[in-house]
Amino acid sequence: MYKMLIVEDERWEREGLVDFLDWSSMGISEIETAVDGIDGFDKAMQWEPDIVITDIQMPGMNGIEMANRIKERQPAVRIVVLTGYDDFNFARDALRFGAVDYVLKPVEEEEMLSTMTRVVQSCDEERLKRADDAMLQQRLQVGERAVLREMIAEVLNGNDALQGEAEVRLLRSEGLASESYALCAMQLPSAMNRDAGVLEQWIEQAVDRSVLVLPLQAETAGANAVAVLLPLKPGETEHLRELARQLQAAILIRMSEDPAGTGLPRITIGIADDAADWSGLGAACKQAVSALQLGLFTGAGSEVIRFNEAEAARSAFAAEREAFNRAGQEHVRSIRLHAAALEETKAEESLRELFALFQAHPGAGHVYAGSLLDSVLNELSLLDEQLAEHKAHKLQELLAIRPLNELYRDVEETIRGVIERLRGKRTNKDDYIVGKVIALIERSYGSTELNLTMAAQEVFVSPNHLGMLFKKSTGRSLNDYLHEYRLNKAEELLRTTKQKVAAIAEQVGIPNTSYFGTLFKNAYGMTPSEYQELAQRR
Repeated sequence: MYKMLIVEDERWEREGLVDFLDWSSMGISEIETAVDGIDGFDKAMQWEPDIVITDIQMPGMNGIEMANRIKERQPAVRIVVLTGYDDFNFARDALRFGAVDYVLKPVEEEEMLSTMTRVVQSCDEERLKRADDAMLQQRLQVGERAVLREMIAEVLNGNDALQGEAEVRLLRSEGLASESYALCAMQLPSAMNRDAGVLEQWIEQAVDRSVLVLPLQAETAGANAVAVLLPLKPGETEHLRELARQLQAAILIRMSEDPAGTGLPRITIGIADDAADWSGLGAACKQAVSALQLGLFTGAGSEVIRFNEAEAARSAFAAEREAFNRAGQEHVRSIRLHAAALEETKAEESLRELFALFQAHPGAGHVYAGSLLDSVLNELSLLDEQLAEHKAHKLQELLAIRPLNELYRDVEETIRGVIERLRGKRTNKDDYIVGKVIALIERSYGSTELNLTMAAQEVFVSPNHLGMLFKKSTGRSLNDYLHEYRLNKAEELLRTTKQKVAAIAEQVGIPNTSYFGTLFKNAYGMTPSEYQELAQRR
């Protein structure tokens, strides 16, 4: 909808124009009036109309002068001049300075309607063009910001080849050029929208400056880790911790406003010791990440940790490293012994003591704690085959940059799983043995060496004992079960492939073709060749 200003010094004509047409049906929702050129200019400056209808001859300032002055300040405004035959030269002047059209007095409804329809259409086209231009400009800015974000992230992660171009782009970017910067490393809450563009928008509103949100490598800074680059204003270089706390508060406020949020998270931020110019951003990023690692390890919560504080903790740990490792290995052995004895409560108590050791030595960080947790997994893997199969993946999870409380819950769950499976094996040992043999048959049925004796060796019992257990559990002897399994596999291959019978017989572990044929006919009532031909004919 559009706003229209009517400038006419004759009252009756001015009021008549207000009601002359059904303006709202044409898209004109607001109408204001002015009594002369001076009044019209003042109201145009305050009200910023889309359309101005003006008479020419008025006291104080005529319509042409007023229109000229309005167009200088508001180039997009559409101006319609009302003129008589005597003022036609004025009307031509109006067309030269950019009035949309003129209407001759006395004003006829049809002519006015035709002119104003064109004017409104012109306003529509101009508004659409402005919207398209604004969208294009926004897309260009978003694209440029995305390129800049990616380049600087690459530089911070060690790609020196992009340093020169990234610096030029940064210094040309509106609001981001500065002599010095603060760099804050943090791990975003999992529930937060992690789109860099969205994060930048509300962080900029909160801290009243342009910022860049840069993704960091997960292996060094943890999952969902980002660096926030803040250009500093004069006098702020000594107040990095205060700026980081301001950023931290902004994130907490944002999370509290999020209807999908589940309570306020713990936000730890790592910062470098000092502000940095462009050339020092890489080093500042490493310091901030190093401080963040310590904060995440100790579960420092809503804290801002400086690099020198993290280094002090690591230096203090250096003198205690040997005692730390000795005490840690004792706890590891205790966890294994209690797990093997199915003493879940005591195993968890030993785990708590191990993590209390970590808390007492924050300088140990993920590296030394990870080494002891690796020992825990190795010891438990000797007791549990399932853990042994997945140990590498589990270790990778444990060594990720995560808070101690998360690591504790993960290891505690692992210990409980091991004890539960051990208890199940000991309670249902016979079922466990038979299950292992069935798995062996499914895995190795094609081997001609697979028989009762070989299976017994795999599960560490005598053949006689295994034969008895197997028949008790399945109702069939192991040899009958094996033959049936092999013939089922053979039937599947005969039905779905064009392999020769001899090849299939060898694949299922019965290489004697004649014997295979006899077994198959006894089971299916026809020879393998007849079965294959019939099955594939359908």
